[in-house]
Amino acid sequence: MSHIKYRNKTRAEATDPTWLGVGRMVGDLTNQWAGRYDIVAYVGPGAGGGVAPACFTPATAEVEVDVNIAFSGAKPAEINDLRVRANQFEWPKAVGAIFHEALHARYSLWDIETAINALTAEEFRALTYLEESRIEALGCKEIPGNAGFLRAAALEIVIADMKNEQMEAGGARIMAAAAALTLARADAGSLQHDDVAGIAEVIEAKLGLDIVAKLRDIWLRAQDHTDHRSAAGLYILAKEWCEVVKEAAERLGEPEQDPNADPGSGSGAGAGGDSGDSEVIEELIEALEDAAEEATIGAAQDLDDQQTTEEWQEEAKQRSSVAKTQKEHEKVASEVFGKGTGPMADSLTGSRLVTQRKPTGPERAAAVTVARMLEKAKYRERDEVEIKSVLPPGRLRTRAIVQGAALKSKGVMTQAEPWRRTQRKHTEDPTLNLGVLVDISGSMSWAMEPMGVTAWVMSEAIRRVQGRAAMVYYGEGVFPTLKPGQHLNDVTIYSAPDGTEKFDKAFKTLNGSMNLLTGQGARLLVVISDGCYTGYEEQRAKAWLEECKRQGVGVLWLSMGDALYARRIVGASGQLVEMPEGTSTPDIAKQIGEAAARALTGAGRAA
Repeated sequence: MSHIKYRNKTRAEATDPTWLGVGRMVGDLTNQWAGRYDIVAYVGPGAGGGVAPACFTPATAEVEVDVNIAFSGAKPAEINDLRVRANQFEWPKAVGAIFHEALHARYSLWDIETAINALTAEEFRALTYLEESRIEALGCKEIPGNAGFLRAAALEIVIADMKNEQMEAGGARIMAAAAALTLARADAGSLQHDDVAGIAEVIEAKLGLDIVAKLRDIWLRAQDHTDHRSAAGLYILAKEWCEVVKEAAERLGEPEQDPNADPGSGSGAGAGGDSGDSEVIEELIEALEDAAEEATIGAAQDLDDQQTTEEWQEEAKQRSSVAKTQKEHEKVASEVFGKGTGPMADSLTGSRLVTQRKPTGPERAAAVTVARMLEKAKYRERDEVEIKSVLPPGRLRTRAIVQGAALKSKGVMTQAEPWRRTQRKHTEDPTLNLGVLVDISGSMSWAMEPMGVTAWVMSEAIRRVQGRAAMVYYGEGVFPTLKPGQHLNDVTIYSAPDGTEKFDKAFKTLNGSMNLLTGQGARLLVVISDGCYTGYEEQRAKAWLEECKRQGVGVLWLSMGDALYARRIVGASGQLVEMPEGTSTPDIAKQIGEAAARALTGAGRAA
């Protein structure tokens, strides 16, 4: 086999630096499908000897990918991350070749040296023929979604393998090899029987239906072999194969061949044998090339449909997951908000209302300042429309080109639209939805006065821009101080005696009441806390902030005092404002307004 290397010399370090990124992707993908972690990739022009699109070297655990064949000479920058499923459909032949080699790495675990010593050269070649469809049959059962990729690459691999065969060895042996490499793949599921119908006609005309039936029985039994670390059972089948091929050769009057002839020593089709064999072999090669073209077109069409189906299924799955999460959060919100505002007797917190007063003049002025800044925030709610076109710009869909050519060859005149792009529109002046979380653990006790003022300022600012706000306090328990749509009339100061912080429950309560993650309009989460949490709550806080970023929710974290812990949580997920003890109300308002505007603008751009 031209794509299985029996040498021990490593080549991965020879990868051209420009291809290192692609090589890493190929290595990761191969390891994922092979269920291993030790495989490295050598990627570039001419890798693997320049015959097959890819090859695998068991001795060094290396996969090689010839970019000229697998990627049709593409540049490294043109190949997106192949570990992303959507990108795999852009390069079906390459992905099929990589998957094939990953299957060798996963299932061809028997010792090659032992097999070479136990078998004649002819028997060993028969073993490698049988192994091709065996691993692909297993792969189609294990990962059926990749069968289309195998179909796109299989006959390219076969043609490469056949070019290295001993074409002068006699028609019977060549036809048997072709049957193992093509017809057996149709039974394995990596090719369709229609793909190899023309090849089957040539092989059956040469060998006879009875011989092909005997060979088929052998490769079907080989495909049932599941002891991947021992090829002893396959040795028996390889010997049977050689006996059936010998029977066919004798029937055709072909001279007896040396069973220990070196594999791949032939010089090409027609190098030996009579002229009749030469003509049949040429007919076989022509049938292989025709089949490769038909299989490539068929695979492209089927993969296009498969991608659409997978995308719909993934979208449905995500929607179901989002709906389930939102329903869970709504249940938590209903339990918490249903008890009224302020700490209830059963809310587990020790926090109590300390002061309730009317806002001062500077505090009202601060609310006006923040409202103006929020009004000017350059947030726009996005609307996306996918557009397909004949000409650039956009992302090239190679499948559409192949599909258009296939339809044209069948007399269907239709204009291919190979370029795809997403056009985004923005809704002006969206409703601003604000959710506020306030920490009432003991470490925040000194900051409860500025926190209470900040909470009122944000509530009043949102009222002035005709938005919606909700506010939740959290410590050992969780309780609301402002229901969605309500207005906080007074500045309320609560005590902060609690020994821990239930951030996870607080966020679920707030999201369940405001639908921040999947709602419409501009959405802003404000957290007032020093971020000094237990390990679990810190982990959940990071996760929810990252999800807010993914869903286009602006995040503003106001840290009272030392921001060491808050920095660790917020990271790149939002805006962090540090407000040391003694910061004046006007300064607090200015910092809050500017940071909130930045958070909203940043969320709008990233969404």
